[in-house]
Amino acid sequence: MTRNAFFICQNCGNAKKFKVFIGNFQVIEQSPELGIRINESSVLPNLRQNDNYVECLLCLKKSEYERAATVGKKYVQIMQRLKGNTL
Repeated sequence: MTRNAFFICQNCGNAKKFKVFIGNFQVIEQSPELGIRINESSVLPNLRQNDNYVECLLCLKKSEYERAATVGKKYVQIMQRLKGNTL
């Protein structure tokens, strides 16, 4: 699992705020324009350490961690291509 993975909610399209559960628990904020995290909370213990999912803070939909990270990676790649074409 990539610590700095970028996430997109497949339910509502949110790309900004998520809770991340990967053996611990953390709230992150992302910049869709930059394709990176801009803020992270302190790491807190996750009582169910085997959970590996991302929760959207807008619609509260849970997504499997790897799937959300894969969709986010594709989003960042597309945005970088689009920025490259406009220069």
